[in-house]
Amino acid sequence: MATRKRTIPRAAHLDKLGPAVEEYLQNRSMRERSEYHEGKLKKDLMAVLEVSGEQVDPAKQTLELDIPLPYTQYKGGKPVIKKVTGIERRKRTSNVLDEEKALKLLARKKLLEECTEQVIVLNEDKLLAANYAGKITDKELAALYDESDTYAFYLTEDTASA
Repeated sequence: MATRKRTIPRAAHLDKLGPAVEEYLQNRSMRERSEYHEGKLKKDLMAVLEVSGEQVDPAKQTLELDIPLPYTQYKGGKPVIKKVTGIERRKRTSNVLDEEKALKLLARKKLLEECTEQVIVLNEDKLLAANYAGKITDKELAALYDESDTYAFYLTEDTASA
């Protein structure tokens, strides 16, 4: 099997910086507006389903569309054409252990030691206090921290117009 060479894009030239930032801003603005609008529409559609949806089973209500609607989904930047034939409201149930109730039951059944474990948690504030008290030197303390750099993308905004 032949290996494929990966093309690394060249750094953007400064003369193309304005158009590249402008395109970024347009896409970001469109995404933010779309997320807000999509959330609002989804909330409204869920309300319609709750009131008018056909009860398919105890956990699902549906509404069929008169005609299928084309929808382009993007996976990894590649378009996938789909046809949407209706909408559904599905009940999702999650179980979360109530630790307080569990601990009371285990204590009552004398199973507390059997069903629990001790977890050591480092208290950074106390570590710093030990350094402040001179029990740990500044050099020892500094050796406990790993330093790493990451970069975040920010927009520089005009503060005079705000």
